[in-house]
Amino acid sequence: MCVIPVDQRGYTNPQLLAETDWLAEHLDNPNVRIVDARPPQQYAAGHIPGAVNLSGTNGIPRTADGEMASPEEFSSVAGKLGIGNGGTIIVYDMPNQHMGLVAWAFLYYGHRDVCLLDGGFEKWTREGRPLSTQPANYPEAIFNAKTVDAIYCSFSYAKASHARPQTVFWDTRSLAEFHGAGEGHGKPPPRPGHIAGAAHLDWIELIDPETKTFKPAAELRALLKSKGITPEREVNTYCGGGRRGSIGTLVLKILGYDNARSYAAGFSQWSRQPDTPVES
Repeated sequence: MCVIPVDQRGYTNPQLLAETDWLAEHLDNPNVRIVDARPPQQYAAGHIPGAVNLSGTNGIPRTADGEMASPEEFSSVAGKLGIGNGGTIIVYDMPNQHMGLVAWAFLYYGHRDVCLLDGGFEKWTREGRPLSTQPANYPEAIFNAKTVDAIYCSFSYAKASHARPQTVFWDTRSLAEFHGAGEGHGKPPPRPGHIAGAAHLDWIELIDPETKTFKPAAELRALLKSKGITPEREVNTYCGGGRRGSIGTLVLKILGYDNARSYAAGFSQWSRQPDTPVES
Protein backbone atom coordinates (compact mmCIF):
# COMPACT_ATOMS: atom_id res chain seq x y z
CA MET A 1 0.00 0.00 0.00
CA CYS A 2 1.61 3.24 -1.19
CA VAL A 3 0.86 6.39 0.80
CA ILE A 4 1.93 9.71 -0.71
CA PRO A 5 3.64 11.83 1.98
CA VAL A 6 1.65 14.87 3.07
CA ASP A 7 4.29 17.31 1.84
CA GLN A 8 4.12 15.79 -1.66
CA ARG A 9 0.36 16.12 -2.19
CA GLY A 10 0.34 19.74 -3.28
CA TYR A 11 -1.48 21.21 -0.30
CA THR A 12 -1.27 24.95 0.39
CA ASN A 13 -1.33 24.37 4.16
CA PRO A 14 0.12 20.90 4.81
CA GLN A 15 0.87 21.89 8.40
CA LEU A 16 -2.78 21.16 9.21
CA LEU A 17 -2.04 17.45 8.81
CA ALA A 18 0.38 15.36 10.88
CA GLU A 19 2.03 12.15 9.68
CA THR A 20 1.97 9.04 11.86
CA ASP A 21 5.79 8.91 11.61
CA TRP A 22 6.05 12.40 13.09
CA LEU A 23 3.66 11.62 15.91
CA ALA A 24 5.50 8.39 16.77
CA GLU A 25 8.67 10.44 17.21
CA HIS A 26 6.92 13.00 19.45
CA LEU A 27 4.83 10.82 21.77
CA ASP A 28 6.87 11.95 24.77
CA ASN A 29 7.09 15.60 23.75
CA PRO A 30 5.50 17.68 26.55
CA ASN A 31 4.55 20.34 24.00
CA VAL A 32 2.31 17.91 22.09
CA ARG A 33 -1.20 17.04 23.20
CA ILE A 34 -2.94 14.16 21.44
CA VAL A 35 -6.74 14.22 21.38
CA ASP A 36 -8.74 11.08 20.61
CA ALA A 37 -12.06 12.25 19.16
CA ARG A 38 -13.71 8.82 19.14
CA PRO A 39 -16.52 7.77 21.51
CA PRO A 40 -15.38 6.91 25.06
CA GLN A 41 -15.87 3.15 24.65
CA GLN A 42 -13.52 3.07 21.65
CA TYR A 43 -10.96 5.15 23.53
CA ALA A 44 -11.14 2.78 26.51
CA ALA A 45 -10.56 -0.25 24.26
CA GLY A 46 -7.23 1.12 23.06
CA HIS A 47 -5.81 4.49 22.04
CA ILE A 48 -2.56 6.18 21.08
CA PRO A 49 -0.40 6.47 24.23
CA GLY A 50 -0.76 9.81 25.96
CA ALA A 51 -4.00 10.71 24.20
CA VAL A 52 -6.87 12.32 26.09
CA ASN A 53 -10.45 11.65 25.06
CA LEU A 54 -12.68 14.45 23.78
CA SER A 55 -15.48 12.85 21.83
CA GLY A 56 -16.81 14.66 18.80
CA THR A 57 -20.24 13.26 19.58
CA ASN A 58 -20.98 15.27 22.73
CA GLY A 59 -17.65 16.48 24.11
CA ILE A 60 -17.73 19.91 22.46
CA PRO A 61 -20.07 22.27 24.38
CA ARG A 62 -23.00 23.63 22.39
CA THR A 63 -26.03 25.80 23.07
CA ALA A 64 -29.53 24.33 23.12
CA ASP A 65 -30.10 25.30 19.48
CA GLY A 66 -26.78 23.87 18.26
CA GLU A 67 -24.64 27.01 18.14
CA MET A 68 -21.14 26.94 19.56
CA ALA A 69 -20.97 27.54 23.30
CA SER A 70 -19.28 30.47 25.01
CA PRO A 71 -15.48 30.77 25.07
CA GLU A 72 -15.59 30.26 28.83
CA GLU A 73 -17.32 26.89 28.49
CA PHE A 74 -14.80 25.62 25.96
CA SER A 75 -11.89 26.96 28.02
CA SER A 76 -13.09 24.87 30.94
CA VAL A 77 -13.31 21.70 28.82
CA ALA A 78 -9.84 22.17 27.33
CA GLY A 79 -8.23 23.16 30.60
CA LYS A 80 -9.52 20.08 32.43
CA LEU A 81 -7.86 17.93 29.75
CA GLY A 82 -4.54 19.63 30.46
CA ILE A 83 -4.60 21.63 27.22
CA GLY A 84 -3.47 25.25 27.25
CA ASN A 85 -2.96 27.76 24.48
CA GLY A 86 0.56 26.67 23.67
CA GLY A 87 2.05 23.60 22.01
CA THR A 88 0.70 21.42 19.23
CA ILE A 89 -2.64 19.61 19.28
CA ILE A 90 -2.99 16.40 17.23
CA VAL A 91 -6.59 15.24 16.76
CA TYR A 92 -7.42 11.79 15.48
CA ASP A 93 -10.32 9.48 14.77
CA MET A 94 -10.57 6.20 12.82
CA PRO A 95 -10.70 8.47 10.59
CA ASN A 96 -14.36 9.29 11.03
CA GLN A 97 -16.56 12.33 11.33
CA HIS A 98 -15.79 13.07 15.00
CA MET A 99 -12.30 14.44 14.29
CA GLY A 100 -13.67 17.30 12.22
CA LEU A 101 -15.64 19.09 14.91
CA VAL A 102 -12.98 18.59 17.58
CA ALA A 103 -10.08 19.91 15.49
CA TRP A 104 -12.15 22.76 14.05
CA ALA A 105 -13.40 23.72 17.53
CA PHE A 106 -9.85 24.19 18.82
CA LEU A 107 -9.13 26.44 15.82
CA TYR A 108 -12.38 28.35 16.31
CA TYR A 109 -11.62 28.97 19.98
CA GLY A 110 -8.22 30.37 19.09
CA HIS A 111 -5.60 27.63 19.29
CA ARG A 112 -3.04 28.31 16.57
CA ASP A 113 -1.39 24.92 16.14
CA VAL A 114 -3.92 22.17 15.48
CA CYS A 115 -3.44 19.17 13.17
CA LEU A 116 -5.46 16.18 12.05
CA LEU A 117 -3.60 12.88 12.16
CA ASP A 118 -3.55 11.83 8.50
CA GLY A 119 -4.88 8.29 8.20
CA GLY A 120 -6.03 8.33 11.80
CA PHE A 121 -6.20 5.41 14.19
CA GLU A 122 -6.58 2.91 11.36
CA LYS A 123 -3.27 3.87 9.77
CA TRP A 124 -1.57 4.01 13.20
CA THR A 125 -2.64 0.46 14.07
CA ARG A 126 -1.98 -0.87 10.56
CA GLU A 127 1.63 0.24 10.96
CA GLY A 128 1.92 -1.71 14.21
CA ARG A 129 2.44 1.31 16.43
CA PRO A 130 1.95 1.25 20.22
CA LEU A 131 -1.44 1.41 21.92
CA SER A 132 -2.55 1.97 25.49
CA THR A 133 -5.67 1.29 27.54
CA GLN A 134 -4.49 3.56 30.34
CA PRO A 135 -6.38 6.90 30.41
CA ALA A 136 -4.05 9.86 30.14
CA ASN A 137 -4.19 12.44 32.92
CA TYR A 138 -2.45 15.81 32.89
CA PRO A 139 -2.46 18.70 35.35
CA GLU A 140 -5.25 21.15 34.67
CA ALA A 141 -4.12 23.93 32.33
CA ILE A 142 -5.34 27.40 31.50
CA PHE A 143 -6.92 27.76 28.08
CA ASN A 144 -7.98 31.30 27.18
CA ALA A 145 -10.43 30.91 24.33
CA LYS A 146 -10.79 33.75 21.84
CA THR A 147 -13.16 32.95 19.02
CA VAL A 148 -12.06 33.22 15.39
CA ASP A 149 -15.33 34.30 13.83
CA ALA A 150 -13.93 34.17 10.29
CA ILE A 151 -14.25 30.36 10.27
CA TYR A 152 -17.71 30.14 11.88
CA CYS A 153 -21.11 30.35 10.23
CA SER A 154 -23.77 31.04 12.84
CA PHE A 155 -27.47 30.76 12.00
CA SER A 156 -27.76 34.50 11.55
CA TYR A 157 -24.77 34.47 9.22
CA ALA A 158 -26.21 31.52 7.30
CA LYS A 159 -29.49 33.33 6.73
CA ALA A 160 -27.78 36.56 5.72
CA SER A 161 -25.41 34.86 3.28
CA HIS A 162 -27.89 32.42 1.73
CA ALA A 163 -28.67 33.14 -1.93
CA ARG A 164 -25.76 35.56 -2.29
CA PRO A 165 -24.14 34.78 -5.67
CA GLN A 166 -20.65 34.53 -4.21
CA THR A 167 -21.72 32.10 -1.46
CA VAL A 168 -22.15 28.34 -1.74
CA PHE A 169 -23.40 26.00 0.95
CA TRP A 170 -21.59 22.66 0.84
CA ASP A 171 -23.63 19.72 2.15
CA THR A 172 -21.18 17.03 3.32
CA ARG A 173 -23.81 14.44 4.26
CA SER A 174 -24.71 11.29 2.35
CA LEU A 175 -26.62 11.61 -0.91
CA ALA A 176 -29.63 9.92 0.70
CA GLU A 177 -29.72 12.55 3.46
CA PHE A 178 -29.29 15.31 0.88
CA HIS A 179 -32.40 14.11 -0.95
CA GLY A 180 -34.36 13.58 2.25
CA ALA A 181 -34.36 9.79 2.07
CA GLY A 182 -31.85 9.02 4.83
CA GLU A 183 -31.89 9.77 8.54
CA GLY A 184 -28.15 10.26 9.03
CA HIS A 185 -26.94 10.91 12.58
CA GLY A 186 -29.16 11.90 15.48
CA LYS A 187 -32.83 12.80 15.20
CA PRO A 188 -34.34 13.04 11.70
CA PRO A 189 -34.73 16.67 10.56
CA PRO A 190 -38.25 18.10 10.75
CA ARG A 191 -38.11 18.92 7.03
CA PRO A 192 -35.98 16.34 5.19
CA GLY A 193 -33.76 17.45 2.33
CA HIS A 194 -31.10 20.13 2.14
CA ILE A 195 -30.53 23.88 2.26
CA ALA A 196 -31.97 25.26 -0.95
CA GLY A 197 -29.30 25.65 -3.63
CA ALA A 198 -26.63 23.72 -1.70
CA ALA A 199 -23.91 21.74 -3.47
CA HIS A 200 -23.46 18.12 -2.44
CA LEU A 201 -20.19 16.27 -1.88
CA ASP A 202 -20.10 13.52 0.74
CA TRP A 203 -17.18 14.09 3.13
CA ILE A 204 -16.09 10.47 2.69
CA GLU A 205 -15.11 11.33 -0.90
CA LEU A 206 -12.26 13.41 0.54
CA ILE A 207 -10.56 10.30 1.93
CA ASP A 208 -8.67 7.65 -0.04
CA PRO A 209 -10.68 4.47 0.59
CA GLU A 210 -7.59 2.26 0.77
CA THR A 211 -5.04 4.30 2.74
CA LYS A 212 -7.60 6.32 4.76
CA THR A 213 -5.47 9.42 4.17
CA PHE A 214 -6.71 12.61 2.53
CA LYS A 215 -6.60 12.64 -1.25
CA PRO A 216 -3.97 14.77 -3.03
CA ALA A 217 -4.73 18.44 -3.62
CA ALA A 218 -5.30 18.15 -7.39
CA GLU A 219 -7.89 15.43 -6.89
CA LEU A 220 -9.65 17.32 -4.11
CA ARG A 221 -9.73 20.57 -6.09
CA ALA A 222 -11.20 18.76 -9.09
CA LEU A 223 -13.91 17.19 -6.94
CA LEU A 224 -14.79 20.53 -5.39
CA LYS A 225 -14.74 22.40 -8.70
CA SER A 226 -17.16 19.86 -10.20
CA LYS A 227 -19.62 20.94 -7.49
CA GLY A 228 -19.09 24.67 -8.00
CA ILE A 229 -16.90 24.99 -4.89
CA THR A 230 -14.01 27.18 -5.99
CA PRO A 231 -11.39 29.27 -4.11
CA GLU A 232 -12.92 32.65 -4.96
CA ARG A 233 -16.31 31.77 -3.46
CA GLU A 234 -17.37 31.92 0.15
CA VAL A 235 -18.12 28.38 1.30
CA ASN A 236 -20.32 27.49 4.26
CA THR A 237 -19.95 23.78 5.00
CA TYR A 238 -22.61 21.86 6.88
CA CYS A 239 -24.02 18.45 7.78
CA GLY A 240 -26.57 17.56 10.42
CA GLY A 241 -24.76 18.97 13.42
CA GLY A 242 -21.21 20.05 12.62
CA ARG A 243 -18.97 16.97 12.57
CA ARG A 244 -18.84 16.13 8.89
CA GLY A 245 -19.20 19.75 7.83
CA SER A 246 -16.19 20.76 9.89
CA ILE A 247 -14.07 18.21 8.04
CA GLY A 248 -15.07 20.03 4.88
CA THR A 249 -13.95 23.36 6.34
CA LEU A 250 -10.61 21.90 7.39
CA VAL A 251 -10.00 20.43 3.93
CA LEU A 252 -10.73 23.80 2.36
CA LYS A 253 -8.21 25.40 4.71
CA ILE A 254 -5.64 22.70 3.83
CA LEU A 255 -6.16 23.60 0.17
CA GLY A 256 -5.84 27.33 0.84
CA TYR A 257 -9.47 28.31 0.28
CA ASP A 258 -9.55 31.36 2.51
CA ASN A 259 -13.31 31.97 2.73
CA ALA A 260 -14.43 28.75 4.41
CA ARG A 261 -16.76 28.60 7.40
CA SER A 262 -18.39 25.76 9.30
CA TYR A 263 -22.13 26.07 9.79
CA ALA A 264 -21.86 23.92 12.89
CA ALA A 265 -25.55 23.83 13.85
CA GLY A 266 -26.20 22.62 10.33
CA PHE A 267 -29.31 21.23 8.75
CA SER A 268 -30.82 20.07 12.03
CA GLN A 269 -31.11 23.74 12.98
CA TRP A 270 -31.96 25.08 9.51
CA SER A 271 -34.80 22.61 8.98
CA ARG A 272 -36.45 23.55 12.27
CA GLN A 273 -37.01 27.15 11.24
CA PRO A 274 -40.36 28.23 9.74
CA ASP A 275 -38.91 30.51 7.08
CA THR A 276 -35.72 28.82 5.80
CA PRO A 277 -35.83 27.38 2.27
CA VAL A 278 -35.41 23.60 2.00
CA GLU A 279 -35.21 21.42 -1.11
CA SER A 280 -35.17 17.66 -1.57
